Amino acid sequence: MNNFAILNRMIILFACVLLSQAIFAQKTSEPPETMAGFFQENFPLEPTLKQIDADIARFPNRPDLWQTRAVLLGSHGKHEEAMTSLERALALIPEPKASPASSKGKVQIVGNTYSSTLFEIGLSYLALDRREDARKALRRAALGRSPHMMACTYLGNMYLDEGNSAEALKYYELMKHNLSTSGKISKGNALYNLKRYDEAIEEYKVAAHWKPELPSVLRHLGDAYFRVGSHDKAIEFYQRYIKFARQNKIAESEIAPVVTRLEQLRKNPKSVPATKD
Repeated sequence: MNNFAILNRMIILFACVLLSQAIFAQKTSEPPETMAGFFQENFPLEPTLKQIDADIARFPNRPDLWQTRAVLLGSHGKHEEAMTSLERALALIPEPKASPASSKGKVQIVGNTYSSTLFEIGLSYLALDRREDARKALRRAALGRSPHMMACTYLGNMYLDEGNSAEALKYYELMKHNLSTSGKISKGNALYNLKRYDEAIEEYKVAAHWKPELPSVLRHLGDAYFRVGSHDKAIEFYQRYIKFARQNKIAESEIAPVVTRLEQLRKNPKSVPATKD
């Protein structure tokens, strides 16, 4: 299998895969998982691009080739060039007609489709710091005939980072059970900010089951369990957070507030002040 075929398959897998936080202040989203580093390491730009361009010369009307070209360019930081290729891909894909109520809302996870191309365009806009353009493209991908999974996650994250947890939650809930680990954490953060602590715990627990050594989710679980008065659970997760945060070489200045809170909980749980969200 040649490099281009492997790259094209990895883009499909990428579609399937589907920032620091203060104590008691889940204001930001968890960065979504990406495969940009994999592409950079395994598909050097110049030779891979040459091969893709040769295929495009033979099949200029195949949108998947243009989108593959764009993903390669974007993974190497060539976002303006990636945008040009994505616009060409989008022009080659018929815009889907309005769908019947019975089929609308099905999640689009794989394939080179109109929504997946819009999603990639949204990512390019984000990389170019054109947030409003990104929001428009991602909304079209998320609210079309088949909501694009990662478009919903990115939109939710944008609203969460802007402090609009209620709007963020709308997009996370479009995904039902299809959220990734980072998506589960971000949805938990939105629920936490809305003081729906028990629901936040359920989201965090799923993320912790998938990634039991991830410091951020352990810290969030400690915070949420403290909020509902489960101090023993809070102590347990703060201890695990400190252990794995140090293993992951997280700055001691970030760990210190959790250490202080843990010591206070051990001495006298009722004396620990509840910091405002």
